[in-house]
Amino acid sequence: NQSSKLSVKKAFSNFGLPYKDSDYVVFKTINDQLWKKIERGELDRKGLHNVRFPLVLKELGVDFDGLKVETEFRKVLAQTACLVDGAIETLEYLCGKYKVYGATNAIYDLQVNRLTSAGLYQYFSGLFVSEKIGHNKPTKEFFDYCFSNIDGLKPSQAVMVGDSLTADIIGGKDYGMTTVWYNHDKLDMVSDKADYKIDKLIDIKTVL
Repeated sequence: NQSSKLSVKKAFSNFGLPYKDSDYVVFKTINDQLWKKIERGELDRKGLHNVRFPLVLKELGVDFDGLKVETEFRKVLAQTACLVDGAIETLEYLCGKYKVYGATNAIYDLQVNRLTSAGLYQYFSGLFVSEKIGHNKPTKEFFDYCFSNIDGLKPSQAVMVGDSLTADIIGGKDYGMTTVWYNHDKLDMVSDKADYKIDKLIDIKTVL
């Protein structure tokens, strides 16, 4: 969230557009809705890129080319990496006991750049990105690809840690994995799909 907030602010600034913190709330609401459509197979990433900032600027009442802002936003985002509190400590702990893989609905190069600039890429044994796989989380095809590329691992032996109840937790549980919901926004919600819930990343030590 912090990375995208900074990137929206920077993209607006680079075009001389006014920005206030409430603008990011508008962006996040629209962005979350569009990603839910991607998870349901109703939209692809190209479609998201074509409509995201036009919708945001329209909602904000800003008369400007949304596609230009979209391109600038993704350019800035690829160079922006804000570490979640406890991220390195958590990964060091997990890597001492398990193999860690990343699974994301995103652009491959963007994710690699951000993980590298944040000093996190070295902790991952592999990275599964929907852009390369051709299917999005939480589809069965996405997880089929992941497990077909991890020798000998069964879903029952894997743990899915994620912040999305739909893409990560429901998707992971339906595929047969144990799930840990990272509820960083401290939402007052209960999910029968999540085997465990943590509010702080480092709290994963208490369940794994």
